[in-house]
Amino acid sequence: MVTIALVGCAPRGTFHFEENGQAAHVVQPIYVATNRLRDDDQTQGFFRQDFGDNRDSHVRFARMDISIPPSHTIGRIEWPGHNPPNSNRHFVVQENTLFDGENGFLTDLNHPANSKDVIVFVHGFNVNYAEAVYRLAQVAHDYQSQLPVIAFSWPSAGSSRGYAYDRDSVTFSRDSLETLFSLLARKHRKVYLVAHSMGSQLVVETLRQMSISGNRSALAQFESVTLISPDIDEDVFIQQLRRIDPLPVPFTLMVSQHDRALDISAFLTGKPNRLGTIQSGDRLGDFPVNVVDLSYATGGDRSGHSTAFTSPEVIEALRTW
Repeated sequence: MVTIALVGCAPRGTFHFEENGQAAHVVQPIYVATNRLRDDDQTQGFFRQDFGDNRDSHVRFARMDISIPPSHTIGRIEWPGHNPPNSNRHFVVQENTLFDGENGFLTDLNHPANSKDVIVFVHGFNVNYAEAVYRLAQVAHDYQSQLPVIAFSWPSAGSSRGYAYDRDSVTFSRDSLETLFSLLARKHRKVYLVAHSMGSQLVVETLRQMSISGNRSALAQFESVTLISPDIDEDVFIQQLRRIDPLPVPFTLMVSQHDRALDISAFLTGKPNRLGTIQSGDRLGDFPVNVVDLSYATGGDRSGHSTAFTSPEVIEALRTW
């Protein structure tokens, strides 16, 4: 285990390691595939990130074992903030493994004997590497996932001012995400695919690309696709679906008319709304797409953009759905 001294206030989205002699609490393994450029930054005594916001044409693989505190509240990530990290009260990293390549990743994914099914999660806009990993750890724990979970972390700038950079990174990342899907398909892994916000655009574009290129064997491995608060133009989404064959089923959208983050995105793109704020699936034609409206859910983040992850009410309802 690694011990890192904490000095001052941690930057946003920083991994914390702790060695205090205590037995581990609930530990959630998070597998990672990323096309972020490696960035070992030890500034001010913090282990900040393994990977930064710059783009890499290669896909790298890792596993991070995240300790969930016994005092954890459903829907929250307990960051240390100004406080020294303490595994009784905060998310901390128990172990960090960087694989030399895909073979080490696949071997570890198979040991101990896990289900052939996996969950792949693709984060959204303004998310750095640590935030992507900790969010998936929180979601997998709160939803009581029994399957291995993989975070595909694309090179978001991790900044509210980086919207254009992130949209370009989505375009850049399609091949890398397809690489992950093809790798899992070669090992006959069934995939439950979940994406949030701008990550939904990356997912649908990648599915479209796979269909057009004839990579249908990988397309056939999807057990379901769920897009949460998708930051996609509605017209573009319909055009994308027309080229995806076979379209994974079930295909679900989780939307809200009270999503303030998507209201800002609509303003930036000059459109009245985004896909994640539609009121029903009627405008999507005959496509077999389910729409789950979370508009009136209570709790969760104030922006209404991450309700599926942060509202205890929604989490309790959806994990038995």
